[in-house]
Amino acid sequence: MKLPKYRLISNEIKKKISASLWKAGSQIPSETELANHFSASRMTARKAVEELVNSGVLERVASVGTFVKEPAAKSSLLEIRNIADEIRSRGHVHKMTVLSKLTLIPNDAIAFTLSLNSRTVYKIIIVHSENEQPIQLEERYVNAERVPLFLQQDFSKITASEYLNSIAPVTEAEITVEAVMPTKILKHNLQVDDGVPCLKVTRITHSHGQPICYAVLYHPANRFKLTSHLDINA
Repeated sequence: MKLPKYRLISNEIKKKISASLWKAGSQIPSETELANHFSASRMTARKAVEELVNSGVLERVASVGTFVKEPAAKSSLLEIRNIADEIRSRGHVHKMTVLSKLTLIPNDAIAFTLSLNSRTVYKIIIVHSENEQPIQLEERYVNAERVPLFLQQDFSKITASEYLNSIAPVTEAEITVEAVMPTKILKHNLQVDDGVPCLKVTRITHSHGQPICYAVLYHPANRFKLTSHLDINA
């Protein structure tokens, strides 16, 4: 189904922001300039801009213009912490070992989960270690259309979640947790003994209504636990 013109304009604006061509705080072209560029009416361009203002991607400054909005410090009630920060908060040393970085044609399940229009997805596999001991194997599929520069990052220096949150802050997440017995490869990469299960955390994250990534995180059950805090008086 053909998208309406205003949606094409708003999608193009979001692509430029995702690709860091238009950075947070920068002013976007005026509605007149957008209308001329896309051969559309000014009303159509205004509708596209209003949609992004309402979703928190852009913000208007009276008598000045429209700007790419700075990501909120906390974008979701569901806290998703960076594993590097968690490890360092304990006074320990965090290390990442990149096992693979790939561009793939996704299977139907991944394509559906990430609402892919193109047939391209990025995949990384990284082992996170705490004081030289493996604590997490991260298998992550990323929407290549929304985050085109993802594979260009040095994931031995910056975590995938840290990079993704800097350009597409998490506003919604779906998380499931289950216990699984590790495969031989998983046992090897996480240095897990025979008979020790793993905690498998599956997480799908969205930013302003757009699916960004599908991550599967494996942790040795004897070296990792999940905790939560609920303040019913808050």
